[in-house]
Amino acid sequence: MGLDFSYMLYFKREMIWDVLQGVMENADPHKEPAIIHFPDRDWSVPLDTWGLEGNEYKCTDPEFSFALVLNFIEDESIRDYKNRLDQGDEFRGPPEPGEERVISIGYIYLTIYQEIPEEPPTDLVLFDFGTTGTRMSLLFEESSSIRAYFLSLLKRYTGSCGVFNREDTGEVFWLNGVEMAETIDDAYMLPEEIEEKLKRHK
Repeated sequence: MGLDFSYMLYFKREMIWDVLQGVMENADPHKEPAIIHFPDRDWSVPLDTWGLEGNEYKCTDPEFSFALVLNFIEDESIRDYKNRLDQGDEFRGPPEPGEERVISIGYIYLTIYQEIPEEPPTDLVLFDFGTTGTRMSLLFEESSSIRAYFLSLLKRYTGSCGVFNREDTGEVFWLNGVEMAETIDDAYMLPEEIEEKLKRHK
């Protein structure tokens, strides 16, 4: 089996739709949008639903799954990844003079958990950005641009915690407004557990 790394971002529950809107702003639109049903309206989300028969969710569903094509500023790791896939010339568009090149990466599998599996109820939601396998997992690990994008989401929406999940371990790169690089044995620890663990090891 190949590698299955992911970026796990935790936000306050009330931020869930704002964060999803922010992700959509950086994603290539899917022609058949997903529909999320609210009591007073339907929200058209231009993303591909992943693993779902049909394309409709209720806003109260415990989780939502999407397959995304996200756009990142080119760095050496992204350029090498695209070249290995023989897609080095497939960019979102030529940059304006003085601007950085933006490259599309996908599919990236996003699962949003309103109820975190095997955990008691919490006021947090989890955005889990997964990969298609070993090559993309290594790209996630190596690319400073991809790390910067996920950091930007945490900063913009006052995220509680960010963990890079390496399967056997995790790297905490954001906790309560502070950037860091702390290794934890279990990538699925909740933010409050991580906070307690780091306090004990100071």
